[in-house]
Amino acid sequence: WLSDDPRVRAALDGRRASLAPFWLRMQEPSGPPTGHALVVDGEDTFTAMLAHVLRSGGLEVAVRRFDEPGLREAALAHEGPLVLGPGPGDPSDATDPKMRFLRSLTAEALGRHRHGVLGVCLGHELIAAELGLDIVRKEVPYQGAQTEIDFFGRPETVGFYNSFVARCDDGTAAELAAHGIEVSRAADGEVHALRG
Repeated sequence: WLSDDPRVRAALDGRRASLAPFWLRMQEPSGPPTGHALVVDGEDTFTAMLAHVLRSGGLEVAVRRFDEPGLREAALAHEGPLVLGPGPGDPSDATDPKMRFLRSLTAEALGRHRHGVLGVCLGHELIAAELGLDIVRKEVPYQGAQTEIDFFGRPETVGFYNSFVARCDDGTAAELAAHGIEVSRAADGEVHALRG
């Protein structure tokens, strides 16, 4: 077995040495669950890490694939936070059945779901697109890039892992603000986050 090879084990141990301990072991909840989140998996194993973060924050978490029968109904009826998770693909590609479904689900969730909608990676791009923002392919994709950003007025070090980005100019930001939606963005208009 590869896992028994001391060279493989040493290489894996070396790679794990720089990881935060948070990712290497299950976290004990700080108390009883405070709610239940439903994470929509857009075909990305990062959803497991996302679920780990949500559980550590006190939520029970269910992860369901975007193509699982009954997902739309379950997501819209869910009485807790709905997380539109990550996944590969161009969120603007109307010929992709996955993107058509996820765009439709996002539109319905933003209009009908009353228990909070969070978008991460692809989910964030889908929400931005539904709010009318342009989604463009990055010239150079972020692949685990850490950088400090202005996050709604405070500096935060964040990690990016994306090939597409939403863009927002001053006029569009003002229009969204008039509807109660704040935009955290870089000077070049790249959108970091939306809230409201």
